[in-house]
Amino acid sequence: MVAFYQVDMAEAEELLIRWRHPLHLPDDEYPTGRPYTRPFGSLAFVMEDRGRRAATVVLASTVNASVSQQHGWHRYNTVDLSRIARSPNRRDQQCLRAVLRIAREYLAPLWLGTYPNWDARSAELCGRPQIEALSSTSLPGTPGNLYRFDGFERIRVSKGAKGGGHQRPSAANAIADGARGLWIYRYPQPLTAARASRNRSSADRTTWTR
Repeated sequence: MVAFYQVDMAEAEELLIRWRHPLHLPDDEYPTGRPYTRPFGSLAFVMEDRGRRAATVVLASTVNASVSQQHGWHRYNTVDLSRIARSPNRRDQQCLRAVLRIAREYLAPLWLGTYPNWDARSAELCGRPQIEALSSTSLPGTPGNLYRFDGFERIRVSKGAKGGGHQRPSAANAIADGARGLWIYRYPQPLTAARASRNRSSADRTTWTR
């Protein structure tokens, strides 16, 4: 009745625009909605309720090479939950916490084995490919309660890039005061390829990818 499927990024992007995610609203440059333009590896998923698309989530490589020097989190032991959104349908008002938990426990392990270069660098730095933490960013003007009450810790508040050189300004700069919180969920035990393999075997049996 409720299922998660891995989908092409284009499908997730279409939903982010249609559901008016704050980072994908129309503007002068993109009158039909701002596309997903992060130039890193990304995995997109959709949650369906009896065949109806109810939510989408995107996992990605972290924007910065260093996530937190203090905690030892970096691009090759941390995965970023770059987008999470739900349908505006009334029946989906309470679904995001379930989506967040599924992404954290079942979808994040699928990152391992997807990008060989990431795995190789993770093994070089950590001894074996592993995910120690999941990061996500709360939008400006929001308290981040979705993360706060689900085991995430806010480690800093900052404003995005203003642009210049090869760097584009962050779309979040135009929301409220532009300040967003970086939230981290630290896994009790790092996610490893063994766990990812178990999840992939289950995925093969239950048809994760259409």
